[in-house]
Amino acid sequence: MVENRAELRAGNGRLLDVQDGSIVNLWVDDSELRGNLVADESSALNVTLRNGAQLTGGLINVNTFTLSSGARWNYVGGNDIREVHLDDGVVAFSDGTHQVLSVGSLSGSGVFGMRINLDNGTGDLLSVNGEATGRYRLRVQNTGLEAVPAEFDPLRVVHTESGDAEFGLVGGRADLGVYSYGLERQGTDWFIVGEGKEISPSTQSALALFNTAPTVWNSELTTLRSRMGEVRGQAQGGGWMRTYGSRFNASLDSGVDYSQKQQGLSFGADAPVPVGNGQLLLGLMGGYSKSDLDIGRGTSGEVDSYYVGAYGTWLSEGGYYVDGVLKLNQFHNESKVAMSDGTKAKGDYSSKAVGGSLEVGKHITLSDAYFVEPFAQVSSVWIDGSSYTLDNGMQARTRQTQSVLGKVGSTVGRSFAMKDGGVVKPYARLALAQEFSRSNDVSVNGQRFDNDLFGSRAELGAGVSVSLSEHLQVHADFDYMKGEHVEQPWGANVGLRLAF
Repeated sequence: MVENRAELRAGNGRLLDVQDGSIVNLWVDDSELRGNLVADESSALNVTLRNGAQLTGGLINVNTFTLSSGARWNYVGGNDIREVHLDDGVVAFSDGTHQVLSVGSLSGSGVFGMRINLDNGTGDLLSVNGEATGRYRLRVQNTGLEAVPAEFDPLRVVHTESGDAEFGLVGGRADLGVYSYGLERQGTDWFIVGEGKEISPSTQSALALFNTAPTVWNSELTTLRSRMGEVRGQAQGGGWMRTYGSRFNASLDSGVDYSQKQQGLSFGADAPVPVGNGQLLLGLMGGYSKSDLDIGRGTSGEVDSYYVGAYGTWLSEGGYYVDGVLKLNQFHNESKVAMSDGTKAKGDYSSKAVGGSLEVGKHITLSDAYFVEPFAQVSSVWIDGSSYTLDNGMQARTRQTQSVLGKVGSTVGRSFAMKDGGVVKPYARLALAQEFSRSNDVSVNGQRFDNDLFGSRAELGAGVSVSLSEHLQVHADFDYMKGEHVEQPWGANVGLRLAF
């Protein structure tokens, strides 16, 4: 019995050498052995590792070998084992050249850690020359590096002569670069196959992160649009602040789905500018937002956005108006990947964006203090090309991300005068929008993916503006949007304005 966290290391390669017809039952409990365990043809050696015990070395002419309670065998080659039994044990093939582990029979349940290379069709192999029973998982070493050709033959990773043993992959898939691959049973053997491959979590993370900037930018723009609606036609300038939040659910043509939660703060100040016809208000603004991405199965992302901009709104005496915005952004993007085998990977990059918006419409006053504002808007943003490398070796890049969004709609509302002189103005808004950009290609390990949100969408909104005094105004706005590739279940912003 070896126990109590003992560490034994062989000086000549052999940690135990059983000879001359001896029978040895070796128990290793919560301890570590390094070296080979050997018995001659006339002897019998039975080895049991349990409670996290570890063995690094070969097993020669071993009768029975048992791994239980988290025990681990680091297989380095050279073995002759008649019976192997796992009870929550782990067998890990060593790094270096691919190896074959041959055993007489296999029973129980546990994990086999393996490495494969589909590029040259090689990999570790578990070969059971007799009966195999029980349930096992294969932990195929996941990687972001691309080592898989476009076409490859199924790679055998398990061979059994007989029995009803079941094998599966840890996490259900093996991530090998851009795609994740499955395990398929063929007779009594098990193969890694290319049929039914899926985009790997690392690839999903890259595609989602590159696609996030336009929705972040447009969500920030929405708060400014609400601001200009408040001050349009005002003779006074002022300072203002808004806090906002939203959620987006995106479904890309590449097959990637993710959700995005955004929250942020915008602030600014503006002043009236004398013009010959109508009223003009010009202002400067800035802000920050943070977006959290949930890509599923433990994979996530974060986008920190810092922005500054200028805006202006002009209202004619006849009720026509023009709103314009120019906005500059600095994004810091970070992805955190949970690969199929549970291995973690991460990467980050920064990007810049410039964009603008132009809206035209008309404020029409109706009877009983009702009003309607039909409008048309076009906005566009360009995000510079970026590239980054995950620490699992995956490389992703995009030359440029662009969004060109056209929108037509109308706002309907009514003004209510309060006894104290204030004004309450509730309103509702309906709009139809079209995303025109179709050129947001992303390259992952040299493979191209379409990564845009092209398509139409419908938007609904409601809000209220309350003038508490001549100098103080508060505002709340709520939005819903549904499109072909993107949905915003909710969006909200609240703020205040202090007139000077």
